[in-house]
Amino acid sequence: MKITILVDNYATQLSSLSKRLLSEWGFAAYVHDYRILYDTGLTGTALLNNMRALGIDLNEPEYLVISHRHIDHTGGVRAFLNARSRPIKMIAHTNLFTKAYATSEGGKLEDISVDFTREYLESRGVELILIKEPYRIANDVIVSGEIPRKWGPSHTGAVTDEVPDDMALYIKHPNGLIALTGCGHSGVENIVEYGFQVTGLNKLYAVIGGLHFMGLSEDRIRQVTNYLANKSPSIVIGTHCTGILGIAALYNAMPRASRLGGVGSVIEL
Repeated sequence: MKITILVDNYATQLSSLSKRLLSEWGFAAYVHDYRILYDTGLTGTALLNNMRALGIDLNEPEYLVISHRHIDHTGGVRAFLNARSRPIKMIAHTNLFTKAYATSEGGKLEDISVDFTREYLESRGVELILIKEPYRIANDVIVSGEIPRKWGPSHTGAVTDEVPDDMALYIKHPNGLIALTGCGHSGVENIVEYGFQVTGLNKLYAVIGGLHFMGLSEDRIRQVTNYLANKSPSIVIGTHCTGILGIAALYNAMPRASRLGGVGSVIEL
């Protein structure tokens, strides 16, 4: 099984030079085996450039799963849909179109909502599936739906709400649970434990995506890395809002499991 990181804050590989890959604040990943595009990044520029550079046909994805409504995960939706010539199934939380805000470094309230409408999606032939409960794409692939916050705290940072729409993509693998997460606003413990509950698995194989360590205290980061280390995953890849210091903390806690993400990274599972 293969997952490619298409949008990330970072370019970490030398091949980014020869392939002219672009990084930007945001996240997107492609699950090749199930033709699932998970998030679209901030602008669409990096997404389209990187898909083309990596030889992924824009018409290939059959599903577009939105981790949550923030613009750094949904900002590429219009560019992606406009560049396609066939419809797609789009799975998102029921509050996809609810306004979202974050407080900037200067204390200003910033609008980080989606920049498209339901009518626009319909005009592009999108089959929009809005959910709160787990949604099964395939026998071993489940969109989490709304993740309960009963095993640990949320990771909301400067965001002004608890981001109830934060949804992970769970994949049942022979080696255990794979959890793909956009920003991890639900909190790592909640994402993993709910994944166990939804899939019936009890072994963590991989965690990939944003964990929103940015803005967390050192104690909280230590709690999360200790929790993950105790689960003994084989692969941990912190991207996007995990932050540079957060990625370093993951490596220090789990040097054998931790890997770098970055645009163009291909994860064989």
